[in-house]
Amino acid sequence: MSRYNGGYNQQPYQPYHNNNFSQNGWSYTGHNSQSRVAFYENDAGVKMDYYYSTGTTKTSMDHPARGSTQLFRRDLSEGEHRAVLENPRVHTGKGYYTKH
Repeated sequence: MSRYNGGYNQQPYQPYHNNNFSQNGWSYTGHNSQSRVAFYENDAGVKMDYYYSTGTTKTSMDHPARGSTQLFRRDLSEGEHRAVLENPRVHTGKGYYTKH
């Protein structure tokens, strides 16, 4: 199955936090209802995998010093999640990163 399916042939989902992704500049590119993950991308080319059953986010971007990285964040409050939507590089103290 393609990652960017636009939601075609998938069950609808309700976000863990009711933050509005599109209002913060994120474009919906699809989701996988079996894995309970929705995919978004912003104009800067940052990609976000949003695990809507747990509220976990994974952002993939190019870091100025570390290169291509993935940052995972868990147990975010509604305000912290909103802050990540507004600035995917914000420090929440609740994440870890991997270099890929």
